Amino acid sequence: MGRSLQQPIELVARCIDDPVTRLRFLKAAAPTPPATGDGTRRGVLHYLLLAIVPIALVAAFLVVRAAARVRTPDAPKAPPTLPRAPVSPAALPQVWMVERNADEEVYSNGLRVDTRFAVSNHARDYLAFPRDGPAVGRGLRRSRPAGIVFHTTESLQVPFEPEQNGALKSVSESLLEYVRRRRAYHYLIDRFGRVFRVVAEEDAANHAGYSVWADDRWLYLSLNESFLGVAFETRSGAEEGGARLSPAQVRSAAVLTEFLRDRYGISPENCITHVQVSVNPGNMRAGYHTDWASGFPFEQVGLPDNYSLALPSAAVFGFVCDAALRRSAAPTLITAIERSDASLEQHAAASGMSVSAYRKTLQRQYRALLAQVKLRDDGRAGAGKPVRPEPSAH
Repeated sequence: MGRSLQQPIELVARCIDDPVTRLRFLKAAAPTPPATGDGTRRGVLHYLLLAIVPIALVAAFLVVRAAARVRTPDAPKAPPTLPRAPVSPAALPQVWMVERNADEEVYSNGLRVDTRFAVSNHARDYLAFPRDGPAVGRGLRRSRPAGIVFHTTESLQVPFEPEQNGALKSVSESLLEYVRRRRAYHYLIDRFGRVFRVVAEEDAANHAGYSVWADDRWLYLSLNESFLGVAFETRSGAEEGGARLSPAQVRSAAVLTEFLRDRYGISPENCITHVQVSVNPGNMRAGYHTDWASGFPFEQVGLPDNYSLALPSAAVFGFVCDAALRRSAAPTLITAIERSDASLEQHAAASGMSVSAYRKTLQRQYRALLAQVKLRDDGRAGAGKPVRPEPSAH
């Protein structure tokens, strides 16, 4: 019997890499059998148990080890932590309405809003997804604006000179009619610094198309519904170093931002530019629109330099920031993109996945959340309301 067991015991022993474990197995598997009489049967049974049990244990060990080698790593259970630069929000003063008439509203911080061209759209109604929920959680219904997206109109520009007053006014009026028909923004600030309400604040506007943002608590998809759109009558121009604003536009942007933040409790890190939220779900590229990729005067508007915030589209959902975006981006935004990529790589390593596989996992999570948003849009469409995300006016 000892000779008959010797070959399988040696075969199993050769599969054990650790020499100490192999020696212990051999000692346990090959005891000296009892030599005499009535104890022979009990001895044989004892011998079989001592031989078979170690073999079974080692076989089980080898099966588990082999399974561990081929096991696919688990997908992340929740969206990865978003790397963020420190933000020091300034205390907001209370802003209240001083007077209102058929054409204008005046506020305590000096903001004057021209309301003659305001139009309605469908009521704001969107899903926000908890950051600390499962990987594909259910969105929560909300209707309060969560942030502000700053845009450029990319419209025709006339030299900003006294001799051009007539042309400047004519171009601004044509632009206002255009964005009004498209219900493209909530507010438009023309080159003279005049603030026009385009779409009522309680309604959605077609300003951000498919877009992505996140704060410390919530994930937002398709920001037409969840964020207010503020557009400046200006145009991006690489040859000029980016978009330009008149001093009057900057002052108006500061008081308008202050008013909206106070009214809706908007956090400073949720006041960002279009390039930071714009995505193309078809090719999973971030920065589909590149307006305000650089040059936005965050500090002059009373905000931190939010170009330093990591891009949720890249860090949380695996979108790719391509070379075109990096060429037009401000230096702090380039740094933020690099931090977003580094965060994705770190979480991939922690999940035991390649960067490519991990990115695809995040992209699947994005599509699952977007499906919920589209399902809600389809329900709204059934009620006869326009819902599909549309591109901004430019």
